[in-house]
Amino acid sequence: MSRPSTWIVPAYAKLNLSLAVVARRPDGWHDIDSVLVPVDWHDLVGLDVELAEADALSLTVDGPAAAGVPTGESNLTVRAAQALRALAGRPLAMRVWLSKIVPHGAGLGGGSADAAAVLRSGIAQLANLGVMIEPGRIAAAALGVGSDVPALLSLSGQRVRGRGDRIEALTIPRLHLAIASTTPSSTSDTYAAVAPGDIRDDGRSEQLALLLGAGHAPAPEMLGSALEPAACRANPTLADALQRARQVVAGVDWYLTGSGGAVFTVASGRDEAERLAEAMRTAGFNARACRTVG
Repeated sequence: MSRPSTWIVPAYAKLNLSLAVVARRPDGWHDIDSVLVPVDWHDLVGLDVELAEADALSLTVDGPAAAGVPTGESNLTVRAAQALRALAGRPLAMRVWLSKIVPHGAGLGGGSADAAAVLRSGIAQLANLGVMIEPGRIAAAALGVGSDVPALLSLSGQRVRGRGDRIEALTIPRLHLAIASTTPSSTSDTYAAVAPGDIRDDGRSEQLALLLGAGHAPAPEMLGSALEPAACRANPTLADALQRARQVVAGVDWYLTGSGGAVFTVASGRDEAERLAEAMRTAGFNARACRTVG
């Protein structure tokens, strides 16, 4: 991947500061209302796009979190590259290199962030080659790759509703966070375990979006994921891991992000975030001090 035409970009993970499941859709998906922010825990994505006579696509995966990451059709970067080819409407030769750093199955959207990075980079490279793509088509293609991908195309806070197709950009203050990955959690299994009692519009995301938009720090009662009960039903190991994580530092509230299994807390600044992350690492969790991006 050393050719000058290869673009290497960070693929920033995300946190769902809040997430409510507001409806079960007739098509089997769920409507959500969430405040999502990109954070500086990131993978690296390298992409080389060339116009070609015939389609060609290769993927190389390495990095400390590469174990268990698929390299075939189920890898979201492969799906994003295929979507890029469809958007271009002509054969492309593409090489993708993915260095995995964000933990797999943590609810941090690592795969979705990788896919969004492929689309952002690929669209820019195609523009340099004279192939222009309308923004509306890009958004539709991103949603076809994965529900979190459209919100991660833009490096800013977002209020995400519907199936991930209703997105509103948010201006938020810089937040310092400690994030700890507990145990892998399956998004599909979690949503399959959602019970009727888990589904309600609790208004937290709307309140949080207004608070952040006014430049204030998030209120604790607005944070966390309504998917936590379903995630724990789907994976009892997660319930045990969350209990252990929440006992590491007395007096600190840890909130699940998305479908899990990472937890986060909002810190007063970088030093506190580093202290909390170090405590979680000492307890055996993969943890980092992070800040929001954008």
